[in-house]
Amino acid sequence: MSLSDRQLFLIAVLLYALSAIYAILLLRRGLREDNRVNYCLLLGGAAFHTLAMFQRGFSLQRCPINNLYEATTFVGWTIVTGYALIGVWSRLRFLGAFASPVLLAIGVFALMPGLSLGPSLVPSPFPRRA
Repeated sequence: MSLSDRQLFLIAVLLYALSAIYAILLLRRGLREDNRVNYCLLLGGAAFHTLAMFQRGFSLQRCPINNLYEATTFVGWTIVTGYALIGVWSRLRFLGAFASPVLLAIGVFALMPGLSLGPSLVPSPFPRRA
């Protein structure tokens, strides 16, 4: 069974949601030693996010940043990749508590219907008169 790029991205957004919920619970309890679980959730989301970006790029045969959906997913991918690199140092893993809600918001916005239409496919709000 092959998943589409949007389905892979949806899995990534769900992992970002789990990470955001877990981070909020950690912050409310004041615990910092369980940042490893949050880091792993974000890494899992990053893996699915990367697969979605690659699949989209290979299907279009170009870099996937030509419409609002693609640009938004690219911004989210850049954030999670930056966090994955910074999170290698255990002292900076607490930043995942701030990154995961941002990634969740970006992901939910990107999944809105109609954002993946290309510039020439977007219907005009002002129809032409003959």
